[in-house]
Amino acid sequence: ANWTDKTGWLGSAGTECAWLGITCSSGAVSGIRLYNNSLTGSIPAELGNLTNLTNLTLSDNSLTGSIPAELSNLTNLTNLTLSGNSLTGSIPAELGNLTNLTYLYLGSNSLSGNIPAELGNLTNLTGLRLGDNSLSGSIPAELGNLENLTGLYLNSNSLTGSIPVELKNLTNLKGFVLDSKSLRGSIPAELGNLENLTALYLNGNSLTGSIPAELSKLANLDALYLYNNSLTGSIPSELGNLLRLAYLGLHGNSLTGSIPSELGNLTNLTYLSLYENSLSGSIPAELGNLTNLITLYLNSNSLTGSIPVEINNLTNLNSLYLNSNLLTGPLPQWLSDMSIPILSVIDAFVTPVVTISEGNRKIADTDDAAGELVSFTATIKGMASSNDGSTTIYQWSVDGVEVAT
Repeated sequence: ANWTDKTGWLGSAGTECAWLGITCSSGAVSGIRLYNNSLTGSIPAELGNLTNLTNLTLSDNSLTGSIPAELSNLTNLTNLTLSGNSLTGSIPAELGNLTNLTYLYLGSNSLSGNIPAELGNLTNLTGLRLGDNSLSGSIPAELGNLENLTGLYLNSNSLTGSIPVELKNLTNLKGFVLDSKSLRGSIPAELGNLENLTALYLNGNSLTGSIPAELSKLANLDALYLYNNSLTGSIPSELGNLLRLAYLGLHGNSLTGSIPSELGNLTNLTYLSLYENSLSGSIPAELGNLTNLITLYLNSNSLTGSIPVEINNLTNLNSLYLNSNLLTGPLPQWLSDMSIPILSVIDAFVTPVVTISEGNRKIADTDDAAGELVSFTATIKGMASSNDGSTTIYQWSVDGVEVAT
């Protein structure tokens, strides 16, 4: 009664092939496509009787309950799309019998439990989407059998364990999205074999070790997101070979060393985020080559030296964050004059040197209570200013605790 469109439904016997979303072949139902149609309730197990089905698409509805194991009887099925509902329970291992499947889309539900190893039997799959669920356990090594996959989306789950090295076999993969909160271990260098990859998202896990230089072999990569892990070591200079790269996010790790000047080769970059690491050294002048850059985040590192004048070439910037580093010198006038709609150069320089006049003094404690006052004058050197040349606030702190403004 509440479907968005129910044209023909519950018509007389013999009219079923004219009902909305139903297709027939040789008098038998071969397709059910009722996506985004306000369906509620559970998926009927009786659908497993429709053995001529090749397409079952019920996505973007409000279906609840579990996925019936009886769907494994639909051995002619090439497309099973149940994403965007409120389905619960586990993924039936029996779905591994559907060896003609090319698309298995179960994302954006509330599914739990492990990813069945039996899905590795679905060697005709080109798309596997299990993201945005509550799946747990490890990633089955058997998924490395799915050599026809072009998209593997396991993001936003609670998967644990390491990234199986067997995924190196997925050489047709273009999209690999694995931000799943709890993965550990290192990034397999063998992922460099995935030469057709255009997007690699491993962010938001607990991955450790260094960034493999072998990722530089992913010549078709547009997006590389490794942020919010526990990666260490330096940024491989070889990443400068990824000339198609538009998005590079490495922030929120424990990376050390300097920013490779080779990143200046990535002239298609629009987004470069390296903040909240332990990077040191100066900002490479070569970053001035990134004339398509819109966002540059270098804040919260230990960068030193002055801002290179070549940054003036980045006329497409609308966000520039350099704060919480050890940069020196006055804020360059050219940076203040840049025609940038939103320029955020916040607290860019080292905390100013403050010299208290009159030397050290002892203040008598007259009442055994805190609160004696000391007055002083001070000379401030190296004060950072905002990009219009003004200073907006002075803060005084003692052992990191603010005492006055």
